[in-house]
Amino acid sequence: MNKRLVVFLLCLAFSVGLVTWLVSLDDKKAAQTTVTPEPTVASETAAPAPEESTEPTAIPLEPVSNAKMKEYKDNAIAAMEAIRELYLAADKGTASNVVLSDASVAEMVVALGQSGYTAVDYHCNLNVQNAQPLIDFGNGVKAGIEGEACYYVLHSDGTLHANNLAYKDGISYVTTVSVEWDENTEPSVYSTGQYALARLELTDKGWLICTRDSGSGGSSWAANGNAYTFLRLSAYDDTKRQLASKYMGEQAYWENNLFTCSWSTSDFGQLDFNSLFPLLYSRYYGTVPLTGSNMGYIAGFEKIQDTDLYIVPYEQFQQVICSYIDVDVDTLQWLSDDNASYGGYYVIGAAQEYYNEVTPKVPSPEVTDYWYNSDGSLTLKVDAVYPAYGTDCAFTHELTVMETEDGFKYLSNYVYESENNIIPELVLRSQRKNQIAIVE
Repeated sequence: MNKRLVVFLLCLAFSVGLVTWLVSLDDKKAAQTTVTPEPTVASETAAPAPEESTEPTAIPLEPVSNAKMKEYKDNAIAAMEAIRELYLAADKGTASNVVLSDASVAEMVVALGQSGYTAVDYHCNLNVQNAQPLIDFGNGVKAGIEGEACYYVLHSDGTLHANNLAYKDGISYVTTVSVEWDENTEPSVYSTGQYALARLELTDKGWLICTRDSGSGGSSWAANGNAYTFLRLSAYDDTKRQLASKYMGEQAYWENNLFTCSWSTSDFGQLDFNSLFPLLYSRYYGTVPLTGSNMGYIAGFEKIQDTDLYIVPYEQFQQVICSYIDVDVDTLQWLSDDNASYGGYYVIGAAQEYYNEVTPKVPSPEVTDYWYNSDGSLTLKVDAVYPAYGTDCAFTHELTVMETEDGFKYLSNYVYESENNIIPELVLRSQRKNQIAIVE
């Protein structure tokens, strides 16, 4: 074999080997590109996972059986029958709908209690009649003992509302039955319902507090102050009830801070006389509370155009305030918002909408103690019961008053300091200040 042939064969073998090696590299590369990649952690720019719902989950509730519901209905109808004669004999007013007098309502509620039913009037003007079964039930719930109890609420139109409370398997609930008088003056069930209770508690002060489950009642319940049902099972002393009514009234905490801040005649502190005027005006003249919608035609005050501000003449403002608080005119003017060019003080009347979602309702005063001082003045110790916030003591204050020849005067108010205090906001004060800044 000659040298040229040998060289040719060697080159051919090398070329074949090189091609085979390159093809194998391509095959390996292709094989690597078809391998399924491993899962990777989502990067920061990836879409976030859906957030968990913040809506409250409804408390699981076993529906009331037909037999149990029939029992509740029969009981409610029997309770109505117990007051039939009183209802028939009662004066029902001259309106198209029935309006019973407070005396008639009281007579019927007492009759329900005497018949063995736990009962109270809708406005809770009376002590709960035959309260012991509810007290025993509340104490049982505290101890984790299952049980049932029912109380009836009588309305001024003669309808009766049964609240059947139950505690079972750690869950509290209420089944309601509402009964009315039909055209033949026969009791007739017109409404029923069943609601889980997120809270069922008998407080140390003797209040039974029920809180509807927000999952079944809706978030608007709390915003409108209707989530809580308050029932005072311990009797409210008549003297304390009368003292609260006389010196504080039904709308004690309504858009004023007479009872919600500490002050005295030697140091008026943060007392806002402009906000206080509508309350004292209605007391002084015996009118309904002044509001933004009635202040003009009830009191005749002039309204500043394009504002909610009314002007109360100097003399009238000072007369009303000074009739209830011992403050000299110069100090009163110094501490209040007035305008000489308008000839008086700025006032804004309250409005109901300010007591819903903005400041849910207002508390009610509960006199827990009282005593006379050496100078003849009277001091009331008061708890603010605030159903909208589910507490029978939002804050405590001591109010001191002095009787006078033609009435009484407020001498001081002291609010007990506590980190748990819930003080109603003066919603309209900032609005008044802002509008004053515009007109001046």
